[in-house]
Amino acid sequence: MFHKTEGIVLHGLKYGDSGKIVTVYTEAFGRCSFILQGIHSKKSSNKANLLQPLFLLDMEIDHRQGRELQRAREIRTNHPYHTVPYDVVKASQAIFLAELLFKVLKEEEARPELFHFLSHSFQIFDLLQRGVANFHFAFLIQLTRYMGFAPTDNFSEERQFFDMTSGLFVANRPPHTYFLEPHESRIFAELMACSYEEIGNIALNSSQRNQILIKIIDYFSLHLGIHLQIKSLDVLRELFS
Repeated sequence: MFHKTEGIVLHGLKYGDSGKIVTVYTEAFGRCSFILQGIHSKKSSNKANLLQPLFLLDMEIDHRQGRELQRAREIRTNHPYHTVPYDVVKASQAIFLAELLFKVLKEEEARPELFHFLSHSFQIFDLLQRGVANFHFAFLIQLTRYMGFAPTDNFSEERQFFDMTSGLFVANRPPHTYFLEPHESRIFAELMACSYEEIGNIALNSSQRNQILIKIIDYFSLHLGIHLQIKSLDVLRELFS
């Protein structure tokens, strides 16, 4: 049976001479992998340029429960980006976020509220003019709400250590290594309080930006019980150095 659904491109892998295996986070079925044949041919309706990281799609798919690779009958753009593919900062962040989402979104079931958050966030990202370099911080912190381990916004002068295990700001240095020092906690608290539109109000140097990003990735790793190794992180660090 064919189904219509929206989707967000997370990952692509070349398959044969002209095919590709593409992982998409769909509104109707969660994470799905599709085998697309002949996408690099001139006559193909499934154009390769639609399969870039975080691209938003309309899809008509033949979805069958338990099948490892699904089939897509039609793929077209849902919301054409105006800046993401052409701005080096946005394009690099898109590669980074797509890789991270590919590694953390494993559910093969519909979660419409999560899908709508992702789609809405990336549409804002495309339009964003101020604070682009900080977008991924605001996005990842907001994503934790949908992952079930959102940090508590209780930073104060008395509670200046962020304990990553409990997701709380605490008064004393925790007896383990999973915490943020006061200067890091203050920045993290400021990021937590910002919307996408306000994220440009926070000024960070390259050292602060890189350190906070590492801590956020560690926070995801800790609560997901996996060690996240993000290959595109080095590109992002170089870009913001």
